[in-house]
Amino acid sequence: MSQKKAFIYTTIVFGLLTLFSYLANAQSPGKIIGVWQRDDKNLIIEIYKAGPQYFGKQISGNLLYVNDGTASKKDENNANERLRRRDLRNLTVLANFNYEGRVYDGGTFYDFESGKKYKSILKLKGGNVLKIRGYTVLSPFGKTTTWTRVQ
Repeated sequence: MSQKKAFIYTTIVFGLLTLFSYLANAQSPGKIIGVWQRDDKNLIIEIYKAGPQYFGKQISGNLLYVNDGTASKKDENNANERLRRRDLRNLTVLANFNYEGRVYDGGTFYDFESGKKYKSILKLKGGNVLKIRGYTVLSPFGKTTTWTRVQ
């Protein structure tokens, strides 16, 4: 076999191996669906799909209840005065995320503690770690939190 043919053959094989490796490591969009715990261990969030987009709602955690442990706290820090009467339990905090090849983008994260909404990018690491990058204008100037899947 000539050097030219050997080079072409090697290049094709390497290209195919790279492609197969990429496809094997690519995640499927639905892997984000499930129950997650915030990094401070104070909240449990359920991520679900509605139509083509992904959302997350708060389902459990001591930050959601008043001192008696049964009555739900309200969204009192919301900038919109009409929304301040909403229960924190079952409040949607992740909204309108689209799966865009390895990341979930185009959505927002609502921080009920500050009452602010942030643009966000969600990245699944492995299968049990979720990185949430929240920012106002540019992603490099944002903050990342880590959530872990509840087994």
